[in-house]
Amino acid sequence: MSDDIHEGLDGPEAALFGQPVGRKDFVFNSAKLLAAAAAAGPFFMAEAQAEAAIKASTSMTAGDPIAAGAVAAAKQYAGITLTKTNEAGLQALDDKNFTGPLWEKLTGIKVSVIEAPFAQIYSKVIADSIAKTGGIDVIDGSPVWMPDFAERGVIDPMDAWIKKYKAQSTLKDYHPLYQALMRYKGKTYGFFDDGDVWNLYYRKDIFGNAKLKAAYKAKFKQNLRVPKTWDEFNQVAQFITDQLAPKVYGGGEGRGLGNPGNQFYFFQQFRARGGQFFDPKTMKALINNKIGVKTMQSIMLELKASAPGIEKLDFVSSWVNWLEGKTAMIYAWPPTGRISENYAQRDKAFSFLPKSKIAGKVGYALMPNLNGEHAGSFVKSISANSKNKEAAYLFSQWATSPSISLQRVQLPYTLRDAYRLSHYRSKQFQGRWPSAKEYLSALREAANNAVLDPIMTGAADYANALDRAMTGIYAGKDIQKGLDEAAAEWDRITKKLGVDKQRASYQSFLKLPGATAKNTVAKKGLAVRK
Repeated sequence: MSDDIHEGLDGPEAALFGQPVGRKDFVFNSAKLLAAAAAAGPFFMAEAQAEAAIKASTSMTAGDPIAAGAVAAAKQYAGITLTKTNEAGLQALDDKNFTGPLWEKLTGIKVSVIEAPFAQIYSKVIADSIAKTGGIDVIDGSPVWMPDFAERGVIDPMDAWIKKYKAQSTLKDYHPLYQALMRYKGKTYGFFDDGDVWNLYYRKDIFGNAKLKAAYKAKFKQNLRVPKTWDEFNQVAQFITDQLAPKVYGGGEGRGLGNPGNQFYFFQQFRARGGQFFDPKTMKALINNKIGVKTMQSIMLELKASAPGIEKLDFVSSWVNWLEGKTAMIYAWPPTGRISENYAQRDKAFSFLPKSKIAGKVGYALMPNLNGEHAGSFVKSISANSKNKEAAYLFSQWATSPSISLQRVQLPYTLRDAYRLSHYRSKQFQGRWPSAKEYLSALREAANNAVLDPIMTGAADYANALDRAMTGIYAGKDIQKGLDEAAAEWDRITKKLGVDKQRASYQSFLKLPGATAKNTVAKKGLAVRK
């Protein structure tokens, strides 16, 4: 391994606030900083954005009529408190430090946040619905839960309110991928609120390194480039690891159980390779077929080219490796672009992550085989048991309106990401760092080609079963055996919920843009190019 190839790729040593940081220290410091931010007061690190949001919310003509209309109507409910769910941690800081205080300032309505880890939001909402306590007004839920929530009567449709408050125009500003995720069986059950499509982020300095390019050309008789296919991704990742490890590894996404959930990795590549989750006639699970096995074999090759122990790391820890310059490629959620440029860490009083050692060196590309997973995300829905339904609706309309959502997706310390066409086109957002315009274009293009998590009844159970199975395979279980066991569990889930019901739910999912690689927004001729 040539020292020349290492030149310029190492980066400074890991540090947070100038002190060495181990993983335990990082987790501890993050918890302290998170607590400090929660107590920091309204509009923390976002005074200018708060001013812009207030201006947009107080004029029907000079501001945003969708936002201003919601504020004007909501004032009749001044003095009440709306309770809403939030994913624990960074996501909750949006409502604690920005959106909640703003809404109270504008309308006199307080917002109380119920925090829970992502997967626990689902069970918490279901439990509240069964108990009929009315303890939740606004639900920040994943689109994959919407069929379950709607079928169980957990959430109410919004169409009558959308018509009453003339909010139809706001729906047209959503990227086509996201427009479909607000509706179920012809009714609108929420406002979409988080564009979570994965892209490939790569180190431009590594891919442009002359010594590395020459070595790759000599070995493979090909030019070193950002991978276009999954097989090429594994070849390039392993080559970089062979050349540069342990200082730099080819790839590395955290694969710990439930952190964020290994199903996302499988869902993405399985569809990109042409897979379908079920036989649409029999509803027999197909994740253990040849495409499924090939997908898992490919994922295992990714692990081989990653830092040791990656299969046990949570995703935030893999972000740390990336920021420290220890990873050449990472595919991930949109915040990766912001943290790479120190946008999220620009104030030392509030650094959840180490300072980026790779700022200015990061490029953006579509996923291998084009199809990035739209993993997770949130839709704001109204609890059917809420005692303040109209106020809850108005808060949701306001928070997701073009002007307010634009400020929210630019917050440096939360994880909400661009999803409206106006977000991608915003001159303000495009100027946040030198390559921000390129970043936003990459997010738009990723949404054009994205594949969706399975949005159908039982989605949470299917996802958890696959996550557990993949964790077992990482630990040494045979790939075919592990997938066979997962497929058998999927079949049991389907039988328990009812084959006919699941068939109808799956057929509904298959109609959505991005259900398969053959049915993306781009393949349907709906791609947005500017």
